[in-house]
Amino acid sequence: MKKQNIWTKAVTPQIKSNMQESAHAAYANGCALLEDALFLVTADRYPRATALAILAEEEFSKAFILLVSAMNGRWDSNIFLSLRKHSNKQGISEAMLDYLDWFKQNYQWVMEINRYTLVQAQPDIHPGDEKMEQLYAKAKSRFAKPIRDYLKQDAFYVSIDEDGKPKSIPNSIGKEDALRYLKDSEKFQVVVEMLLGDPNAAKKYAWF
Repeated sequence: MKKQNIWTKAVTPQIKSNMQESAHAAYANGCALLEDALFLVTADRYPRATALAILAEEEFSKAFILLVSAMNGRWDSNIFLSLRKHSNKQGISEAMLDYLDWFKQNYQWVMEINRYTLVQAQPDIHPGDEKMEQLYAKAKSRFAKPIRDYLKQDAFYVSIDEDGKPKSIPNSIGKEDALRYLKDSEKFQVVVEMLLGDPNAAKKYAWF
């Protein structure tokens, strides 16, 4: 068995700059993939639109991982490998979207309460240990069973079962699937824009 190459590098100013440059490149590519996916939806090409939306989300997840790692001063083989594994990027993306959905609901609830009180409450940013464990568990489950990656493959290829019959064909993926994954990709695009310092990103997320 080949020995895994495990390494850690100090995040020098140059490496941090490299990571940020890569994050911007991944974000820009994600935006281009998302635009292509939206174009394909208008042409009723739903399987390919779904696949490109998932690819766009993976690029946004890559940018997210790079930005967070650069901020935390971490650059090692585990981070590097996570940038290359589709299941890792998809798992992180799903967990972050779940977290942001929780934050949005909590924020809206606090803002509603503040309408009727003199002392203004601040929304929590930590959902509690139980919820965080659920988010971690979901991400880990996606590492082992990457549902999005299976769907992405099904959007491109005819799958054959052990009896030689077609198990799935791309045309079985319809408009509802395409719109769902487009929305998820757009939400994660906003997550990255928040990290990039876009002052309008939080307002954009409120639209979802």
